Amino acid sequence: MMATLQIVRSNCSVLVFLTVITANACFAADKYKLEEPVDDARIFGVGTRVDIKGVLHFPKSPDLRQTVSAALSYRERRLLGPSDEAESMRSVREYETATADIQVGESKSTTRLPDSLKLIVAQGRTEGVELYSLSGLLTGDELNLIRSPADSLALISLLPGKELSVGETWTVSGWAFQMLTSLDAVVKGELVCTLASVEKGIAKITMAGDLEGATVGSLTEVKVSGFFLYNLEGKYISDTDFVQTETRTVGPVSPGLDITARIRLLRQPAKVPGRLADAKIIDNAANDAGDAAKSLRFESPWNISIQHGRQWHECTIDEKMAIFRMLDDGNFIAECSLTHISPAKPGEHLSEQVFLSDIRRSLGDQFRTMSKGDIIPASDRKFIYQVTAEGVDGERPVTWVFYLVADPSGRQASLKFEVDTASYDKLAKQDRELVNSLKFGPTPAPRAAIK
Repeated sequence: MMATLQIVRSNCSVLVFLTVITANACFAADKYKLEEPVDDARIFGVGTRVDIKGVLHFPKSPDLRQTVSAALSYRERRLLGPSDEAESMRSVREYETATADIQVGESKSTTRLPDSLKLIVAQGRTEGVELYSLSGLLTGDELNLIRSPADSLALISLLPGKELSVGETWTVSGWAFQMLTSLDAVVKGELVCTLASVEKGIAKITMAGDLEGATVGSLTEVKVSGFFLYNLEGKYISDTDFVQTETRTVGPVSPGLDITARIRLLRQPAKVPGRLADAKIIDNAANDAGDAAKSLRFESPWNISIQHGRQWHECTIDEKMAIFRMLDDGNFIAECSLTHISPAKPGEHLSEQVFLSDIRRSLGDQFRTMSKGDIIPASDRKFIYQVTAEGVDGERPVTWVFYLVADPSGRQASLKFEVDTASYDKLAKQDRELVNSLKFGPTPAPRAAIK
């Protein structure tokens, strides 16, 4: 009898042991690791639709409604970044489509990325994904076209890289949330993701968060919500439906705004690698091209172009003048006015005496002193004349640097840089670099008379 009882007890222990093992196995199967390997060399096809609606606020003008509808499609291959956190995120892209229809008030325009600039490097930065072309300089409008909230590279940074069960949450790293929303600086904020469900090998992750900070010198509040899907077998993010609402105060280089942006993204392994199969392109993209390659080009309606660093922001433009403002860590530093001047005879230019007289007249009561003018040597046969003036704006000491630029055909332009005298050193010869980059294109054809 005792032997029989012992056998029964032994069998019960085995049954309990097997039950525990089975339960643990089931529990482990309910854990899912969400990550994309940093050395993943697959090429993905990405399609993005961006729809933006909202209102722009101007300090001395009525508000204007804005709508933007953009379509982006590209192949993308991940590259190893130069550092950790945001800078660990790097990729090279070949764009197939990049176009946006924009309406502000009654004004409509369309922006497209030229075929010659469609090889793009994407480098993660805390303040957003930095984009530049391998084959030329982008304009500010072209850069804004391909910059999108919920960028495909930034989305990867949201993955936790650890095992989770359905219903578990995680808080995204601060740098990843900032990069996702492209804010220059953050005061406070948090983005929380939840593994909401897993069905047929697809994990659905929901997200919601708030962020307060600044961008291009404007106080900014951002709210995000939405979801993305993760293919468990393929180990990649495949879909996103993302909404970002943003409130921004009027700043030194941009109007205030209240907008809502919806971004829908599809992402799958590409069937055709395109130019991303070229080892030379991958090698070029893997190396940082330096600041010169990341400069922006500006092309005026008067066929005068310049190149400038990304700290310069185009503010206004009309038939005679374009105005740019320079920011440093979100702080306004200087303003540059580029003005088209009527052409002189070939080989001639506006006289220095007339130019100096025009400067004194334009500054009026603000003018105090002026330096002796200098002719600046130029390698491309341009005539460049520089003069510096000092004065006051109210009680604020101001320094102005003026340039007269002409080419042998007689085409000419002037540039005026205005900066607080106390901040003059921060201009750091960027005025001279911008002036040296100025080029005169063909003389624009006269506009047809309006009948």
